[in-house]
Amino acid sequence: MKYLFIVSFLFLSNISLSQNRLWLSSGVKTNVFTDDFRVQGLIEGRFYDNGRYDKIFPELSARCEVTSWFKPSIDYRFVFNQSRTSYERSIGHSFRLNLNIDYDYGRFDFQLRGRYQNSFVRLSNNSGYDPDFDNALRIKPKIKYDIKGSKIDPLLESEWFYNTNYGEFGKQFVKYRLAIGVEINLPNKHELSIKYRYDYEFNVPNPWRSHVLSIGHTYEYERDNYNVEGL
Repeated sequence: MKYLFIVSFLFLSNISLSQNRLWLSSGVKTNVFTDDFRVQGLIEGRFYDNGRYDKIFPELSARCEVTSWFKPSIDYRFVFNQSRTSYERSIGHSFRLNLNIDYDYGRFDFQLRGRYQNSFVRLSNNSGYDPDFDNALRIKPKIKYDIKGSKIDPLLESEWFYNTNYGEFGKQFVKYRLAIGVEINLPNKHELSIKYRYDYEFNVPNPWRSHVLSIGHTYEYERDNYNVEGL
């Protein structure tokens, strides 16, 4: 794992044609009331290649397992934003409604997420449209493979971003993302996700091309570890 991080970092450091990013996150998830209802809290920081932050946000989410394959969820983010082109800072709110489909076939796990996101307050008047946080529809297919006897599961995913706003650059697809990586099952209900992402913007002014190293940590808190009587 240490060597994977070093190789990924060196790879990103030597790319000069596009912007490089680093995303770091850590969170806790647990079931409440019932095994079919899960909540999660996390904090994430996204950074430019010069070390200054792009966005920092806490996120709260809730997911309900309606069936074994259909698990809708909602997310809320309180976002501290810094402009791409200056040190202008602002605060925004982002709400997401997710329709998650999950199907296992043998050792393959096929997932599809449809997301509608809405920005309560525009993050910055001068930062332009941001497909990751402003109003958008997003479609994300994902394939993960469970290697027998291994705690490391490789994955491949992609995502399309559709601008739902009216106006010159609205009502069209504006971004594509491709990601490859691994999910690592660690002891004591900890999980580590390491991904390389390539972001490709189009149909927007000054489109960005970004190479992103994403490292995420999640801890699953067992419901039986606390007393839920009376909830």
